[in-house]
Amino acid sequence: MPTVRHALRELIEPAGLAVLISVVNALGWYGGHSTPVLLAVTAPVLLMSTTSVQLLLSGGDLTRRIPLRMFLHLVVCFTPAAFVTGWGPVMMIGVVVAAALHMRWSGAGVWRIAVVYAFLVAGLGLGALASGLVTDYFGRPNSFVLCGLMLLVNVLVLRSYGEVLEHLEHAEAEMVASRAAARRSESWFRAIVQNTSDVISVIDSARLVTYVSEAVEQQLGHRPADILGGPADAIVDPADRAAFAAFLDEVVRLPVGDHRAELRLWYADGTQRWHEATAHDLLDDSEIAGIVLHYRDVHERRAYHDLLAFDASHDSLTGLANRAELNRALDEALLLRAASKAAAAGEPVPAVAVLLIDLDGFKPVNDTYGHEVGDALLVSVARLLERNVLGVDTVARLGGDEFVVLLSGIADEQGAIAVAERVLGLLRAPLRLPSAEVRIGASIGIALASEETLHGVELLRLADHAMYQAKRQGRHRWVCHRPGGEYVEEPSEADIAASNAAALERDLRVALTTGRGLSVVYQPIVLLEDRSLWGFEALVRWTHPTRGPMSPAEFVPVAERTGVIHELGRWVLDTACRQVALWQQWVPEDQRLSLSVNLSARDLDQPGITDVVLQTMTAAGLDAENLVIEVTESALVDPELAIPALGRLSAAGIRIAIDDFGTGYSSLQYLTQMPVDILKLDRSFVSRLNGTPQYAAIAEAVVRLSQTLRFSTVAEGVETEAQAAELAALGYRKGQGYLFSKPLTADEIGGFLQVEGRELRREIPW
Repeated sequence: MPTVRHALRELIEPAGLAVLISVVNALGWYGGHSTPVLLAVTAPVLLMSTTSVQLLLSGGDLTRRIPLRMFLHLVVCFTPAAFVTGWGPVMMIGVVVAAALHMRWSGAGVWRIAVVYAFLVAGLGLGALASGLVTDYFGRPNSFVLCGLMLLVNVLVLRSYGEVLEHLEHAEAEMVASRAAARRSESWFRAIVQNTSDVISVIDSARLVTYVSEAVEQQLGHRPADILGGPADAIVDPADRAAFAAFLDEVVRLPVGDHRAELRLWYADGTQRWHEATAHDLLDDSEIAGIVLHYRDVHERRAYHDLLAFDASHDSLTGLANRAELNRALDEALLLRAASKAAAAGEPVPAVAVLLIDLDGFKPVNDTYGHEVGDALLVSVARLLERNVLGVDTVARLGGDEFVVLLSGIADEQGAIAVAERVLGLLRAPLRLPSAEVRIGASIGIALASEETLHGVELLRLADHAMYQAKRQGRHRWVCHRPGGEYVEEPSEADIAASNAAALERDLRVALTTGRGLSVVYQPIVLLEDRSLWGFEALVRWTHPTRGPMSPAEFVPVAERTGVIHELGRWVLDTACRQVALWQQWVPEDQRLSLSVNLSARDLDQPGITDVVLQTMTAAGLDAENLVIEVTESALVDPELAIPALGRLSAAGIRIAIDDFGTGYSSLQYLTQMPVDILKLDRSFVSRLNGTPQYAAIAEAVVRLSQTLRFSTVAEGVETEAQAAELAALGYRKGQGYLFSKPLTADEIGGFLQVEGRELRREIPW
């Protein structure tokens, strides 16, 4: 049944055309010829329009080419008219046109249908002429020649043109297939890129991002829109940007092959991780036109490799550099020094020195407390060394209790010695460990690189020799090996003390000459009964130009040993007398302030000391009754010197006080012979007062002695209300200490006296 239906469909078009020709002929438009004759002439042409014949002859089908089929139908309808009117050969032109249109559909095979169609039309025309149905306007020889030429031209043109079109159609088909494959490939590529966990980006020649995969948001937290159009290093850690730029330069310079680098990328949350960047140069590719970068997270791998590298170059216990790393750092420092010296053109370059530190007393600690404490001690020393060297220096542990400090930024030998002395000072202090407090020391060997030092091993050997020299000389010291074989030893404690004393003496003399750094402060002395102001004790203070504020206990003994105490005492006396004389003008006459000034035992053996005190007091305008000269019990050891001088001062109206009473070795016999007015109880006895009889006994004995000898008493170092109350109960009338006031500057006291000086019989506000 399907075959029958197909045949019926094939006959619909020829039948329709036959009916159309019959109607046209009946209307007289074909010249009134017989309809059967016309149909017979056109029947073969009608069959040419069927699908089966077309497929048979050319392999094409015009079923879906409606405009072409309509044109062919017009040609078919025109054919009878052409032949019945004598214009048969001209029909060849119509064949050419129809075949040319058909050719776009059927390709190079169209020439076959053209040949059949031409022969068919020529045959029909000749048959019509032979039967007398039409008239031959050209004549038979001419008609045959014209038909032959038309047939030859038709075949050649259609053959050549058909091949060209077939080639074009083949190329077009390949292009369509290629585009389809490209689309499939692009879809495949995008599917892979968008679903991979690695970040892929493309940057152009200006180092701007032209593409970035969605993984940048999934992995790093950055939105692709924030990255596109920005610089390629926007998410690269600033410390790695220079290396990243050099990496891209290398990719462009050597475009062949893969290029890899490791760098840190910033995450949107502010953290960073190591990534491996793989680059391919596709700047010359018209489709990509950029450098393709592929980022893969290698943070864990990098951390593992770093850990392996650290373990290979560092001590497992302390985390310091080991011997191999120290040798590498030493050789590098020596090479850098040699290069700097060559480039410096005679200018000085930083020295390279090694400190080899061997702990003294480590073995007893290890044996006594165990290996855990020993290990903790080594770790503590390692941290101590790290905190006290520059960041460019290297601290290493060679093993056991041996450490090495590599100094590569010092100016000269003195810089290395200063570090060694600092380390020795730190190691002399107790080291507090989790389960014990231990004391150790160290012997340090110092070696400086010379022009001939080429290898770090040589420098270590010299430092080792110097360290053993230090051990042989008594340990806990340093010895420095100088280039040329000379050894420089650490000075003894006596030498250091003498040097420090000489320096202090020199600086103190400069201060006395210039007046810079020296000052006098005044600590109030109050009546214990109502805490009202009775007077002041003048105390000297010195701010050293380099060491800062110094305690009198540091520089006064030096001044006494070197004789500077005479000048210092006169300066304090003059300054204090002038200051208190000024304050006396601001207080009532019946409330005059008392000034206490210290004189050392060395001052009392100076000829003319009495005249110096009296002249200074008179020049300042201070009355003798308001001046108290304080001396310590040590001044009474040589009464032949002290008694005459103090006697002359007392005769002039100046009161004499024994300072720090109870701590010296003075004889009570001398005490009765000397012109003493006041006993000052030493602070060491005051600090022990706590309400118990045994500690109050000495304080009570002193006050009873004073009452018997008719001396006045002052208690020093009063710091609590309980002490003040107990002293008052024992019979002390005056007190001095931080409970009442700290030592004050002249400006602090003067500001009070100018406002409140007319009424001092009340508790002081300090």
